[in-house]
Amino acid sequence: MKTSFISNYSLSGTLRNAVAKARDSLADATTESTTLRHADIGLTLGGSTGKTVGLRDQYDRLNGIVDTNGLVASRLEVTQKALDGMRETAEQFLATLISVRDGDKGAEVLKSEAKNNLQALTASLNASSSGQFLFAGINTQQRPVTDYFATPVSGNKAAIDAAFAGYFGFAQNAPAVANITQADMTTFLQTVLPAEFANPAWGTNWSSALDQNMTGRISLSEVVEVSTNANTQTMRDLAMAYTMAYDLGTETLNTNAFRAVVDASIESVNKAILGLTATQAQLGAIEERVKVSSERLTIQRDIVAKQIQGFENVDPYEANVRVTDLTTQLDTAYALTVRIQQLNILKYMS
Repeated sequence: MKTSFISNYSLSGTLRNAVAKARDSLADATTESTTLRHADIGLTLGGSTGKTVGLRDQYDRLNGIVDTNGLVASRLEVTQKALDGMRETAEQFLATLISVRDGDKGAEVLKSEAKNNLQALTASLNASSSGQFLFAGINTQQRPVTDYFATPVSGNKAAIDAAFAGYFGFAQNAPAVANITQADMTTFLQTVLPAEFANPAWGTNWSSALDQNMTGRISLSEVVEVSTNANTQTMRDLAMAYTMAYDLGTETLNTNAFRAVVDASIESVNKAILGLTATQAQLGAIEERVKVSSERLTIQRDIVAKQIQGFENVDPYEANVRVTDLTTQLDTAYALTVRIQQLNILKYMS
């Protein structure tokens, strides 16, 4: 038979081990009382760890899409406001066109309004949100539309000037503009001018936007287009209507030629208004889908979060009790260690 040697050294060693173990347990308990999660998920759950890992992956995916949908909704809201402004401006311009068509005066008013509208259209198409241009297609870092009134003369302004001079033989501010016939102006408006707002001239002189729109994943299984771009026929029609009313010698044209310009502008603006309405309806439908999807994903995310909590969370009351008990045990062990260290056989020798 063997008996363990009893000494204050062996007792101290036992207490040191108990203190170290209690200290580690107290650290874990403190972590759990603070985070309300198991300190070591893998150690606690064992074979069930894979379930919580999978649930967390699913939660992150759902939460990521919900966050992205928030950005998409914000982008669509800003886009809709820009389209609202374009449509309202176009409707007001249409009213002006109708009012000046048969009047003796109004060319200067029309030219001034057309200039303001073209500037406003350019500003709207160059609008940005969160550092991305809204109407640039997938080329979101590139300002999409060239300023017609830029200095030095921009490519689109130079192209319109060249097209006018090439067809009529003089510039828009020449006195000979007054002699342009209605037939000649109509032919120019139907055959020459539209080419400046079609490819390749549009992409060369007016727009650096791409036809491909931004897309977004709004659910686990649904990807949709979440933008429009400056290259749509609607935007070209608006730009052409404002340009012809502003920069074809409007204030100098005779009555019949002026009426030809106004009629062509009315046609372009009408088409643009219909196009804007259709675009807004399309984007509005996407907005609704994004909203419904976000609501559904939020519910799914919350369900997954509760499942994760069921695996990983601890009872806060129990965690606090463990901290209190372990703190008491640790204090007791420290006190016993001090007392044992004070034991000395010399005190009991006579």
